[in-house]
Amino acid sequence: MMTDSPKKLHIVITGATSGIGKQLTKDYLHQGHHLYAVGRDDEALAELKELGATAIDLDLMDKEAVIEAFEKIDTVDLAICCAGACEYLDMPNFDSESFMKVMSINMGTLSHAIEGVLPKLIASKGRLVGLGSASAYVPFARAEAYGSSKAAIHYLMKTLQISLVPFDVAVSLVVPGFVDTPMTKQNDFPMPFLQTTEQASQAIRAGIEAKHEVIEFPKKLTLPLKTLGTLPDVAWQQVSKQLNKK
Repeated sequence: MMTDSPKKLHIVITGATSGIGKQLTKDYLHQGHHLYAVGRDDEALAELKELGATAIDLDLMDKEAVIEAFEKIDTVDLAICCAGACEYLDMPNFDSESFMKVMSINMGTLSHAIEGVLPKLIASKGRLVGLGSASAYVPFARAEAYGSSKAAIHYLMKTLQISLVPFDVAVSLVVPGFVDTPMTKQNDFPMPFLQTTEQASQAIRAGIEAKHEVIEFPKKLTLPLKTLGTLPDVAWQQVSKQLNKK
C-alpha cells in the first residue's frame, strides 16, 4: 500500500548558530526540510549553508533589518525562536545594565522575530515556537535577569496561544531544563539531569510533531520544579535563607 511521504516544511530557526538552535537546524536538514538559519556566527552559518540551509546573517535586535529579511522569505510553515543570552547577578550589587541587557536581548530578539515571521505563518497556517526555561517556574538567586526574561516569554507565548487562534496559527512554548550548550558552560553550579543538544532537539521535534502547546523536558526535572513553584512564598524565603547561608 502506497503512503504519502512526509511534507517537507519551510522552517525558520533563530539562534541557529549555537546550542539548541544549531542542533535543531542540523536535524531538520537531515530530515529533508528547507531551513532558514538565522544567526551571527559566520563560521557556523557557513557550516549550515554547506549542509543545505539558507543562511541569514542577521542582528535580531535590529527590528527593521529583521522585517526586511523575513519579507524576502516566500513561505514559512514553522518558526522556532531560540536566540537568547544569560548573565547572572551577584548581590548586593544589582547591575541594572546587565539586567536590562538580558531582558532586551531575550525579549527583543523574540518579539522582532515574531513581528517579522507572523504574516508568513498566518498565510501558511503554521506554527510558532518560543524557547522558555524551567527557571521561570521557581525563583533562583543570581538568575533575576534570565529568569525574569523567561517568565515574560512564557506569558507571551501562552497569550499568543489564545490570540492567534482566529488566524489558525499554532503556538508552542518549549520549557527545557539544563542543556549542555556554550551558554551553560558558564554555570558554576550543579546542573541536574543535564541534557545534550541532541536530546533537546529530539524532545522539541517530537513535541512539535505531536502538536503540543507546551514541550517540557526532562520531565524528571520540570515536573518537580512546577510542583515546587506552587509552594507559598514563605516556603521559598526559607529555602533561600538556607541556600544563602555563609
